[in-house]
Amino acid sequence: MPLAARSSACVHLMLPFVARRAHCARRLIPLLIASTILGCAVRPDAAPPAQAPASDPSGQATTPATTAQAPAAEASKPSDVPDVPITGALMYQLMAAELAVQQGDLGSAYAVYLKLARETRDPRLARRAAELALQGRALQQSVEAAELWRQLSPSSREASQALALLYASSGRFDDAYTILAPALKGAANPALELSRLQRQLARAQDRKGAFGLLERLAQPYMGDADVRLALASGAHAAGLPERAAAEAKAAVALQPDNERTVLGAVPLLQTTDRGTALDALKHLLDRAGASSDVRLAYARMLVADKQYTAARAQFEQLQQAEPKNPDLAYSLALLSLQGNLHSDARAQFQRYLELIESQPGDERDPDAAYLYLAQIAEEEKARVREAAVLTKMQRPEEARKLLRGVTVNSPDERIQVLLAEAQVLRESRRYEEAYKLLTQALESAPDNVALLYDAAMTAEKLDRIDAMEGHLRRVIELRPDYAHAYNALGYSFADRNIRLGESLQLIEKAHQLAPEDPFILDSLGWVYYRMGDLPKARKYLEQAYEAKPDPEVMIHLAEVLWVSGEQARARALLRDARTKEPGNELLKSTIARLRIGL
Repeated sequence: MPLAARSSACVHLMLPFVARRAHCARRLIPLLIASTILGCAVRPDAAPPAQAPASDPSGQATTPATTAQAPAAEASKPSDVPDVPITGALMYQLMAAELAVQQGDLGSAYAVYLKLARETRDPRLARRAAELALQGRALQQSVEAAELWRQLSPSSREASQALALLYASSGRFDDAYTILAPALKGAANPALELSRLQRQLARAQDRKGAFGLLERLAQPYMGDADVRLALASGAHAAGLPERAAAEAKAAVALQPDNERTVLGAVPLLQTTDRGTALDALKHLLDRAGASSDVRLAYARMLVADKQYTAARAQFEQLQQAEPKNPDLAYSLALLSLQGNLHSDARAQFQRYLELIESQPGDERDPDAAYLYLAQIAEEEKARVREAAVLTKMQRPEEARKLLRGVTVNSPDERIQVLLAEAQVLRESRRYEEAYKLLTQALESAPDNVALLYDAAMTAEKLDRIDAMEGHLRRVIELRPDYAHAYNALGYSFADRNIRLGESLQLIEKAHQLAPEDPFILDSLGWVYYRMGDLPKARKYLEQAYEAKPDPEVMIHLAEVLWVSGEQARARALLRDARTKEPGNELLKSTIARLRIGL
């Protein structure tokens, strides 16, 4: 009975065997595979694809370099399949071979299948032998089995292609050409077949030799843009960038209005002929109906060409069309960051994070965006610190210029930068300019506590006591728990030796709110000194000095000690203060007023 007619019979013959071995299902696998190979009950397309390994110079098989498609999707034609009786001996050998496969003995299994293929003339057994040789990375054995497979099934396209690719893997390019050239000539779409072939040959160990084969096969079809693209990809894989660019340019020249052709050529032109790539993409964009893929490729090419401003414009157009695309937001953020547009970069990174958070299942990692945001914030802080350093170096205009270059993303950030600039002006003793800057800012933010407090401190330097008091009273109204507002107002009265009773009340209130603050302790000691209570003055000034030996605290304590008769310690404190801040104005005025010689 022929094999094809005995499929159901095979199944029935196997049922008692299956029933007796139900407790050992693993042993049935070889039997099922064997019956599949012989056409019993299972479709031929269940066989897995085979891969051809490359070989090193010693002839040993290495990583597969080609994919030899087994005839899984195409059953051998009936005329290629002999009528092989299923004997007990044949079934036993097939089962033994498959058990050997499961045990890792691919060599023994290969030998059995090759022997049976020669005996039965069944191409499916030769195909299985080729697969096992490929699995075992035995290149020469896989070639031997594939040659037998093609010999037994000469009409099989898969057998021919598998053998040709194995020839290419083993460096037999002429033999591969002999098989592939006629197949291409008879193909419905030679360009498509060449593209597929190029991807398979790209894995060959001898890539330049593989490209030479592709080049020979492509010669009759050089007027096809897809063929030129296949050659460009092949040259790129072979490490021939100039040739890859030349073929890509040829493809674009053949079909300049075809998006698929241009988009396929652009990556191959990027490193060697970026100008041609940009021109080709611009040509498509100038035509109506260009896809977003073209604009995206153009934007990326502009980035590669370091035309960042133009690239940002293209990405912005893409974002207008796809506002919910997080990748576009991320790209724009990076471009903005590159151009030092920190405000725009921050906004785009935040937009990116919001978009990926709003899309359930989105697997993009937000960590990089958070890191960039932290870096932006740190850079802005660094600019403020640098401005402070420039101010100390008597370079206030450079400091102001630096601060004005800081990008801000909110009114609060704008106020922080403005406060830093006012500080630069104050430290340069340009109090009038600082006060003008602060009062102008207060026009748009009249209840901002930080602006009010700094304006008060600047007005105090200008001896505008009424303005200072007005600003501080407003701060206290807005923030009744703000200890330093009470302290600043009380100290200004004490320092001028006016309204001492009110001064004491204000400073005591500050002390209640912040009992351990050294500057408030200093103020409390100073108001007691102004009121003539030297013991209390010394008590609080000593506490302030112990907590924070600031030059101003040291000067106040030194004055109290001096008038208390402890001139030696007073001089020592004043000398320490001079060491810390030799240009301190309070120090100079105190020494002159008390006529202390240091």
